[in-house]
Amino acid sequence: MGRKMPLTSFRLPPTEDTDYRRFGRLVRLLERIRGEITQEAAELRQSGDKMTDCAAFSFEAMENGDNPESMSERIDILTRNLTSNRSRQASLAVQMAFIDRTRAGLARILPSRWA
Repeated sequence: MGRKMPLTSFRLPPTEDTDYRRFGRLVRLLERIRGEITQEAAELRQSGDKMTDCAAFSFEAMENGDNPESMSERIDILTRNLTSNRSRQASLAVQMAFIDRTRAGLARILPSRWA
């Protein structure tokens, strides 16, 4: 007859435990990234609030005649920085939406305890 194979040579098909391990790593990674995005967004909001306040005070000082050329230049710099800040916040919102969509997709694959 043919060659006999030992029973140990057969591999069992992957199980739900395999899915939990595989996608559980992804869930943990997504959570870490989500935390990083959340922290950066909070820092950007604080920075943006400070820049807005500074721009308002600079504008008021300029209207009061306090070194108008210098204040105008400062307001221009603050405006560029605020524009950059808001652009980054918008980018983070897109990234967060991607994370949320990915997590929702995982919920269709894994039981609720993982996703």
